[in-house]
Amino acid sequence: MVVSPHALSCFDLLIWLRTGQEAAARLATSQSSVSRKVSDVARAFGVQPRKSDGEWLVEGDPTLLNLERRVHQRFRWERGLPLRLEAQYYSGPLFCQGLSTDWIRGNFDFLEVSTPLRHLRDGVIDAWIATYPDLPADDDSDFACFHLIRYPLGLAAPEGHPLLALGGSIRLQDVDPYPTVALDDGAYPKVQAALEALNLWNRSLQRGSRVSMQMTEASLSDPLALSPASLFNCHLLPGSWRLLPLDLGLVSGDSLIVRREYASHPRLEPLLAHLRQTAVQLEERHGEVELA
Repeated sequence: MVVSPHALSCFDLLIWLRTGQEAAARLATSQSSVSRKVSDVARAFGVQPRKSDGEWLVEGDPTLLNLERRVHQRFRWERGLPLRLEAQYYSGPLFCQGLSTDWIRGNFDFLEVSTPLRHLRDGVIDAWIATYPDLPADDDSDFACFHLIRYPLGLAAPEGHPLLALGGSIRLQDVDPYPTVALDDGAYPKVQAALEALNLWNRSLQRGSRVSMQMTEASLSDPLALSPASLFNCHLLPGSWRLLPLDLGLVSGDSLIVRREYASHPRLEPLLAHLRQTAVQLEERHGEVELA
C-alpha cells in the first residue's frame, strides 16, 4: 500500500463526513492528527482537497488515489475492519438504530444522491441506503441493489393550510394555486422528473413559472407552501406539517446499495438481516408500507 490504512481513512472520512471533527470522532484520534494525515495523503497522490458548497472535492488527477481506495476497501472487507455506511437524511435514523459497531455510520444529512453515489463508486464508503426511484438499475454493472420498502410519495401542507380543510375530497387540480418547494434541481433526478410531469417541482406563486429553491426553513415558511413528502420525512419539515390525503400515483422507498463485488460477501449478511427485519417491522406498523 502506498499509504497506511489509518492515513487514507483520515483523508476519506474528512471527504465523506465533511469536517475534521467528525472524522476524528469516528477514528478515535485528534483533529490535528487527521489534518496531518490528510496532508500526507494529498502529497503522496498529487491531489488537493478543496471545499465547495459544503462538500470536499479532490483537485488533481484522482486515478491513483481511487485505485488505492479500492485496495483499502478490499482490505477493510477481508480483514474485519469497520465498514462505512451512509444513508439519506431520514432513512439513517429509520433503519440504523441498534446497528452493529461493525459499521461506521455517516452523518445522515445528504439531501441529494450524486455525492453519496460518487463516494460509493470511489470506495470512500462501503454501503448506502438510497431513496427509490433514484437508484442504480438492477442490472447495473458496478452496483447491486437490495430493495427494502416502498410507500407513497405525496404532498404535505403546514397546519392551517386551506387545502387541509378539503379533507378526502381534495383533487390534484386543487393544488394548482399554491406554491411547492422541493430540493435543488438535479438533487433527485427521477423524483424531479415525476413531479415535473405533475407540475409540482419548485413552483412559485405565479402559476406555471419555476424557480430554483432549496428546502430551507426560509423557503418553507410560506403558510401557503406545499412540499413533497412521505410518512417518514413529513415530521422533519420545520414546524407542523401534515400529509394531504391526495394520491399522486408516485412511489418512494429505500434500498441498500453496495459495489457488486461485495454483494455476496459474508460481512454484508448481518447488515441485510438487520435492515430486512426493520423493513418487516415498518410494514407491520404502517399500512402504507410494502416490502420491496
